[in-house]
Amino acid sequence: MTAPAQPLSQLDDDLVLVQAAQAGDLDAFDQIIMRHQSTVTAMLHRFSTSRADLEDMVQETFVRAWRALPQWRPDRPFLHWLKRIAANVGLEFCRRHQRSPFSRLVQPTEEGHPLDHIAGHEGTSPSDDLTGVQFILSHLPPDDRALLTLLHLEQLPLNEIAAHFGWSKVKAKVKAFRARQRLKTILTRHGYTLE
Repeated sequence: MTAPAQPLSQLDDDLVLVQAAQAGDLDAFDQIIMRHQSTVTAMLHRFSTSRADLEDMVQETFVRAWRALPQWRPDRPFLHWLKRIAANVGLEFCRRHQRSPFSRLVQPTEEGHPLDHIAGHEGTSPSDDLTGVQFILSHLPPDDRALLTLLHLEQLPLNEIAAHFGWSKVKAKVKAFRARQRLKTILTRHGYTLE
């Protein structure tokens, strides 16, 4: 399954706005921010649930995008390019702020265990599902979490993910397989089975 394509009019609008921003038009870049801020925020929310950290990462993403605008090529979709920058910001955040891959574990409370509300259970809301997915992903090392997020949640093609990390496609496949195995182990440890 591939990520939904951007409507052609949005791609054309992005092209016009990006070219104007490349020429120094700050208003055009403000429009780019308004158009894509929610997408970038949703993507980076998978790296941290702290509002302050999330706002910092979103701001850093757009600062880097502004600085890198001269390198953007019109033959590549702008949103994919922006998501790549956001993924790098998220990865750097994880590497900088996590001493251990288990530092963000959520502990069971009187209301139950966070895994009791994992996606797919009856009666859960989308926000409960997202919380469950984030909890499970928080058990993984940052690189595994980022790889699986880009592959399965962002639905980026494997060759693009490989290029993002500077890996060969074969290495990306192997790392994805191993990350899935670690994820399966974590799920099994918490009493979940994969079909």
